[in-house]
Amino acid sequence: MKAIDKYQHRPGVHCETGSFRNLLAHAGLEVSEAMLFGTGSGPAFAYLFFAKGPSTFPLVGIRNAPSLIFKNVAKRWGIALYMKQLRTTEAALREANRQIEAGHPVGCCVDMFFMKYLPFFLQVHAPAHFIVLVGREGDRYLVSDPYSQTLGELDAEALRSAWAPSATFSKNNLLIHVKRLPRRSIDWEGAALQAIRETCRTMLLPPLVNKVVFFVGVEGMRAYARAMRGWGRRHKGVILREGILFQAVSFEDQGTGGGAFRIMYGAFLQELSERFGSRGKALRELADQMAEHGQGWRKLSREIIEIGKHVPKREDEFPDWYAANARWLDGALRVASEHFVEKADFEERFFRDLRTVARDLA
Repeated sequence: MKAIDKYQHRPGVHCETGSFRNLLAHAGLEVSEAMLFGTGSGPAFAYLFFAKGPSTFPLVGIRNAPSLIFKNVAKRWGIALYMKQLRTTEAALREANRQIEAGHPVGCCVDMFFMKYLPFFLQVHAPAHFIVLVGREGDRYLVSDPYSQTLGELDAEALRSAWAPSATFSKNNLLIHVKRLPRRSIDWEGAALQAIRETCRTMLLPPLVNKVVFFVGVEGMRAYARAMRGWGRRHKGVILREGILFQAVSFEDQGTGGGAFRIMYGAFLQELSERFGSRGKALRELADQMAEHGQGWRKLSREIIEIGKHVPKREDEFPDWYAANARWLDGALRVASEHFVEKADFEERFFRDLRTVARDLA
């Protein structure tokens, strides 16, 4: 099966920015994933205590909502995107077929579980995974996936299942392609500063707002840290083990992790500082701070993994284990909580400083 003429597949750090970069490159605009992430106002935090994930643990959002990077960047750079959630999967398939036949790569949001060309350990239910369809032969599709070193193949039935999982964060039947690049030159610096201001507003909500929306931004990080201390009392058995390990995935560097996103944001600030030349010194200093902070997220992930590994794999072993280890578990979770509070304190200082620097550069 042949790919659309001149389409170049390149693996990426993250699925949304990687897919968007590849779509833009095919359209004629070369840009880094870091610039897309930063200009898309990617950094965020949300402790979604009302949305249950695997093992009944609440979900945690480490970045802005899926597809917002596409929307924000297109708006700020003046890119014309076709971006629509079709009413049915069959309608999405028909539109995708039409675009592929016209030579247009098609982005879509799918459940990664059905991407059988990926290594087995990546075939997990992650319903906000972005890929690009770049070819078709009968009922088989050629897929450009940022998490794959090479192009993969997917049959129509798997694509149907993946495209409409009806799960939290999923974008059923979402279809994206680049209609037109900006008619005028891009104001890279102005768009980036606008994005920074939005990111700072999201992370640093006013006190009165935080009393209601206490689960978002820096205060959301602190609320999550407080909840972390009670995991051992609220969850038991295999649910506790799997839930703790799943939380660590949120902090890991496998494309969707907080560590990877913070490091990517540092790369964005570094790239932006170069555009400002001699005026970008403060941005360069903040970029270094954020990159180091991202490594701290990864270290915390390893701490949480070690806690989860201590919990027995078998349900019948848990009561005796807990009777002997409850005090250790509470202590380990308390230390992890304290470390996460330190992350929140850093991000509060960081985004206040970044807001000031952005104001001075405007």
